[in-house]
Amino acid sequence: MNIMDVYRRFARRHPLRFIAICIILILVWIFVIMRFSGENADISGNRSARALVGIVNVVAPNANVTLDNYEDIPALHNSEKVVRKLAHMFEYGVLSALVWSLLFGFRDLPRKYAYIIPVIIAFGLGAADEHNQTGIEGRYGSWFDVLVDTAAAVIVVALARRLTQHYRLRKSRRNDNPCA
Repeated sequence: MNIMDVYRRFARRHPLRFIAICIILILVWIFVIMRFSGENADISGNRSARALVGIVNVVAPNANVTLDNYEDIPALHNSEKVVRKLAHMFEYGVLSALVWSLLFGFRDLPRKYAYIIPVIIAFGLGAADEHNQTGIEGRYGSWFDVLVDTAAAVIVVALARRLTQHYRLRKSRRNDNPCA
């Protein structure tokens, strides 16, 4: 039995628990996104710098990069932008996966909604998030970040669609095999 079977079985046998768990996870994750989004520029920048220093020290242990000499290395400032965009993609990718899992659990819901709604929610929350940042000291809203958030949702949903197609194909092959 694989994870998709367990997931579908739980969703069908305990629909109210399934819905409650999914909604709680989605709300907690939205809180996490908004918590990071609500930080001022100094706190957010320091968090990004610490993450980047950690990544550099794992990839190149001999680099001896610390938070103290971080400002002296111009290449790290450009790399910090990449880390921030990857963080956006991770946040909104997880959100999309959670929304998709809630919607995919409903048997009567047309499958296209399970793939479209997470992207719409990621776009809407991303736009609200960026609008919220315009009122925070040192932060600004960016439509590019909204596009990054939406792209993450599209990638996750496309991956989910591909994995579910693969699951269905394997399951149908298993059910058609007379020797099994």
